[in-house]
Amino acid sequence: MGRPDKQAIRRKIVGTLLRHARLSAGRSQSELSAALHVSRHRYAQYEQGKRELSLPDLELVSELCGVRLGYFFDDEAEVEDEALEVSHSVAPRIKRKIVGVLLHQARQLAGKSRKECAATLGISPRRVSQYENGEREISAHELEILAPYLDVQVSHLAV
Repeated sequence: MGRPDKQAIRRKIVGTLLRHARLSAGRSQSELSAALHVSRHRYAQYEQGKRELSLPDLELVSELCGVRLGYFFDDEAEVEDEALEVSHSVAPRIKRKIVGVLLHQARQLAGKSRKECAATLGISPRRVSQYENGEREISAHELEILAPYLDVQVSHLAV
């Protein structure tokens, strides 16, 4: 059984840090996308962890947002800002998305369909899709049922 895609998880983490740095600096996505010479949609994909930002572009963002470049690479980087409560409301959504990515990868590696996973859980395939897209939180009980079915440890699916 293969391990979850660490690169996808890393993109999500960097995206979250990008968003925090931008908001802390009082900058808009439009401002940073213009500085990077990309569309606002592409910049949003960086923050969502859907695309990877190049090192020179990451350096430019770090300068514009007033954070050191190492902030994006520090395994223990903390998102701190008394005036910015958004990090607390975003964290559960990011966690759902990460669990969703891990669930999707485990399901594909196991060669199982959403319909098969849904039948195992006694839910609709649409709900499995919502879990994988991070639109809905999957319960610990459901993870405990799915993990052995997908031949992975629960710890591989949980964050």
